[in-house]
Amino acid sequence: MNWFKKKAIDDERIVNLKNNIYKEAYMLIMLICSVSAVIKTWFLPDRGSVLTEMLVILGGSLYFSIRSVAMGIYSDEVEVHDQHHKMSFSRRTAISGLAIGLILALFLGIRSAVVYGDGSSQTAWKYFLSVFLFSLIFYIPLFAGTMTAIHHFANRVSRKVSQNDQLDS
Repeated sequence: MNWFKKKAIDDERIVNLKNNIYKEAYMLIMLICSVSAVIKTWFLPDRGSVLTEMLVILGGSLYFSIRSVAMGIYSDEVEVHDQHHKMSFSRRTAISGLAIGLILALFLGIRSAVVYGDGSSQTAWKYFLSVFLFSLIFYIPLFAGTMTAIHHFANRVSRKVSQNDQLDS
């Protein structure tokens, strides 16, 4: 019985190729779920539930994030990114939060102007500006702050795990 026998050492090239295939499969699943959610939300008349797609997208992303932090990979990825790019990962995360908040504010402002504008350009501008400014004030700090805080927390925890792994070896 070979139940407790250690597994043979795998070829690094094969392991890397398998990891690339898993990465491609993950991206394909995320793309299919995203397209399905958009089609169900915008183009189907019955507006079917997109709960399954959102669970797959959010669950897969959350699992990947937690595992990469728990294994200490996240901080290593941040270091590699910072070495190869002019913009630091922290700055990129903050700018991404700002961009998401701005895009959401524009979307909500335009939607409010179209839906509630009553055909008058003055009313439409009033709705657009009020919703856009409120959304900017609310969503930019929410997204930029949340994304930056999550990045710093994940990076700190991942760095501690990585240092503990190096000390154990």
